[in-house]
Amino acid sequence: MSEDNEDNIVPLPTARSKGLPFVSVVIPAYNEENYLLSCLESIRKQDYAGEYEVIVVDNASTDNTAKIALNWGAKVVDESKRSPACARQKGAETATGEIIAFIDADTQAPTYWLSTFVSRFVREPEMVAISGPYAYCDAGKFTKITSYISNFFSIITDQLFRKVLNKGGAIWGCNFAVRRSALLEVGGFDTSIKFYGEEYEFSLRLKRAGKGGIIPRLFVLTSARRLKRIGVVNQYWNWIVDYFSVLFWYTPISEKLEDWPSKAWQTVVASFSWQRIKASWVYVALFFGLLWLNISPAFEAVGRFIYVFDIGVVSTLFTYHGVNPRSRFYGKVLSSGNRNRLRIALTFDDGPNEPYTSQVLSILEQYRIKATFFIIGQNARRYPETCRRIVTAGNVIGNHSYHHQKSLCLRRGKTVAHDIEMTRQAIYECTGLEPKLFRPPHGFRTPWLMRTVRQLGYTVVTWDNMTSDWKAEKSGEEIVQAIIQRAKPGGVIVLHDGRDTKLRYDRSHMLQALPFVIETLIERGFDFVTIPELLESEEELSA
Repeated sequence: MSEDNEDNIVPLPTARSKGLPFVSVVIPAYNEENYLLSCLESIRKQDYAGEYEVIVVDNASTDNTAKIALNWGAKVVDESKRSPACARQKGAETATGEIIAFIDADTQAPTYWLSTFVSRFVREPEMVAISGPYAYCDAGKFTKITSYISNFFSIITDQLFRKVLNKGGAIWGCNFAVRRSALLEVGGFDTSIKFYGEEYEFSLRLKRAGKGGIIPRLFVLTSARRLKRIGVVNQYWNWIVDYFSVLFWYTPISEKLEDWPSKAWQTVVASFSWQRIKASWVYVALFFGLLWLNISPAFEAVGRFIYVFDIGVVSTLFTYHGVNPRSRFYGKVLSSGNRNRLRIALTFDDGPNEPYTSQVLSILEQYRIKATFFIIGQNARRYPETCRRIVTAGNVIGNHSYHHQKSLCLRRGKTVAHDIEMTRQAIYECTGLEPKLFRPPHGFRTPWLMRTVRQLGYTVVTWDNMTSDWKAEKSGEEIVQAIIQRAKPGGVIVLHDGRDTKLRYDRSHMLQALPFVIETLIERGFDFVTIPELLESEEELSA
């Protein structure tokens, strides 16, 4: 909607003093109907004696932003690609002023804002960019004080880098002005930058065209809504990391680092468990015990064998937490549900494996119960129709790696992610579903495997009831007895409809045992549910 609403245009100041430059005021705006009018009124009250135009860049708003700007009398232009850099660039391309002043739509300028900018430009012809700090207009007293202090340190830091390293020249995106000729000379804003850093990066390129300056007293008042939304720690983290990233590497903060403090805290909360806290205290005591052995007189008696003992203890603990299905020391796992409800989950690993997986499905349909199948990616590609039947029958599918290698937990994070992604792709191509559950091969885990799985958005599911049913020589009666004896409310049973990636591996004994397991537990009052159903009452996993 690039138009000048001449009928409703609000008269702007005309030149009362010859020789003053024409100024363009550019205001990027996305859904700013609650703030824009205050910003525009602050521009109307400017004491600048020269002429200026006001350009509002409607950055794909879905509210009345454009209408408010038109009714006020501003020139409105559209920019469909949402980002501050794109909006500012569109405004700069539309501007006709010798000087272009930028202010955000949720910001209000003092009456001397434009006149101060222009006065500095007129006095110092070599100056190509000028910026001023900001303060919050709708925050608490502590936040306002913090904003003043942070601006003070920003100015000091900027001056330091200018003089010592010949860097700096940072500008505040909500409060700066630039000569149009300099902006065109350096190519304008980098529109590939999504959010953080476009003004910093622009200021570094402006150094090629001339000097930059800061006017410490030229404060504008801006909204603290983003600060309230993402928090003080995240806000200042983003700004500080972005500033130094652009200053030294000419690259804005990556999306992975944005809001990192809150992401890290969420990870800590998600992986918190009392078991880990208790284990940590045990290990602290163990550490000091080993330290005492290494510095006590006992060391002289056993000599270097103490080092073997140290390594053995540490290796044992590392292995224990990697193979114990209920250990949460390396990260949160779901090995059981609510112990106060007679619900139990039946899970099957290592499939599909025909004809045995289809026979398992027939037994489940016979008893009208649902189960959770942790599928190996390589097997899924062999039996896509079986995968579809699993889903069609109302069962749940989980990711069980692509090759089912015991050593997967020891591989690098990229290797683990690639293996899991191949399985996800195989399952998606067969069923159209994205699995959200992951069971490590053989249940083996390491801290880096757990971190990778968590980053991929999976929930790790282990068990509290498993026997060696995967062995072909294991009798059906032995399987039944082992499972029944360990069955508890909220339990997770593991059976195997395949073994690794072997073709047509014999599961006859497991199939003989399955009906007896189901009938016995039903007689005891258990309801069979899927993993998401088992855990939904604790809100640990969304279905």
